[in-house]
This record gives sequence, structure tokens and C-alpha cells, in this order.
Amino acid sequence: MRSCIIESITATGAALALGISLAACGGGQGGDVSRFTGTWSATSGTVTVTCPGQNDSWSVTGTVRWDKGLASDLVQATPPCIVDADVTGSTASGAGQTCSYDDGAGGTYTLTRPNYTFVLAPDGRTAQENASGTLVDTNGGASLACTFSETASYTKLGD
Repeated sequence: MRSCIIESITATGAALALGISLAACGGGQGGDVSRFTGTWSATSGTVTVTCPGQNDSWSVTGTVRWDKGLASDLVQATPPCIVDADVTGSTASGAGQTCSYDDGAGGTYTLTRPNYTFVLAPDGRTAQENASGTLVDTNGGASLACTFSETASYTKLGD
């Protein structure tokens, strides 16, 4: 059962890494959001999940899209959850509201991501994403609490 959880987390790695729900820090246009908006492609990165008795990691792949937000400066609507972030200078950041979704094995993942940043490099075409939080898998009355961390590099594909 426990190895099945890690396999399920691994199978949905890109979604976990790129689409976690965050609470907005404010809601005003705190920075130049146009530098962030557009499609970004992961060029490298790793997600590491640590659970009691087992650990796993996988590469961050795929693309994310940042758009101008309504309740926050930016929104990234990559399933299974939405990322809201506010901009200060060259950093978009958000902090943790929970997000729940199906674990693919009859249970539910509850994800909390209290630490998230997407930092633009001076060239405005590359960025570094950092995140950490908790993941709890509840299935059949049993729960498994894990932590995760993620670091990834991105290149902007277009606006």
C-alpha cells in the first residue's frame, strides 16, 4: 500500500510540482506582472517526496503558464490546483492554502504548500522555482503524511 502511494505520487509528479493551490498574499499589482506572464518551460529540476520509511524523487518537466490574476497579481491554472502569487520586484510568491484531489487509488491527497517562489533572473527569460510543503494521502481511514520540496529552472517560451 505505501509503495503504491509513492508510485501514484511519482506518476502525477508534474501536476504536483506545478499545480499546487496557494493563497494570495494580497491582491494589488505589487510589481511588473507582464515580466512573468506567458508560458515557461522547465529546463531542469527535481521534486523530492519524503514519507515515513520511503523517499522518492523525479524530474520536473513540462510547461506552466502565468496569467494576470484577479485576487492576486498572478495565477497559474495548471491542474490539479491553482497557484496564486503576488509580485515584489523579480519574485512571485505565495503561501499555503490546502488543495485536495484524487490520489488515483481510491483516496485523497491533501496538499499544503506554505513556501513558494518563482524568481526571474536579470535576463527576464529564465526563472527559478522553489517550493516545499506537506502531502497527506488518506485512503480507507489510514493517512500517510509526507513532505515535499521542489527546485526547478525555467525558460520563457512566449508571452
